[in-house]
Amino acid sequence: MELTLSDFNHSLDIQIRFNDVDGYRHVNNSIVQEYYDLGRMAYLIDVLKFDYKHVDNESLVIVSIKTDFIQPVYINDQIKVYTKVYQIGEKSIRMIQWLVKKEDKAPSVTCDSVLSGFDPIKETSILITEKWKKMMLDFEKNILIKK
Repeated sequence: MELTLSDFNHSLDIQIRFNDVDGYRHVNNSIVQEYYDLGRMAYLIDVLKFDYKHVDNESLVIVSIKTDFIQPVYINDQIKVYTKVYQIGEKSIRMIQWLVKKEDKAPSVTCDSVLSGFDPIKETSILITEKWKKMMLDFEKNILIKK
């Protein structure tokens, strides 16, 4: 999938903290996953209006993540996480995220993940609701609907 920054409708500024940096003087790979978690959570709050204060029977859980590290991120870099849902299935969505330095147009790190509909009360998978589908379709420019 060929993307540019203009394909992303959601972004979140990330503050790099001193303890995010490892002995090689760059942001540790495991910390990058935390940045993606922040971007994912912000997307779900902003687009799907998730309310993390209350547990209900409709949620999403990560079932797969693939991360590619293209170039290091350093403590003085100003970065954003860009997030986009690009595919909706019956029980899952596919999400792409980019970690981009302020001065760049291409990502330093990419993350492709699959999130599954989940009922945390019954501890079982659920269908992606029609309400969620509509909200994502209204927000994104293009999404592949997979049957």
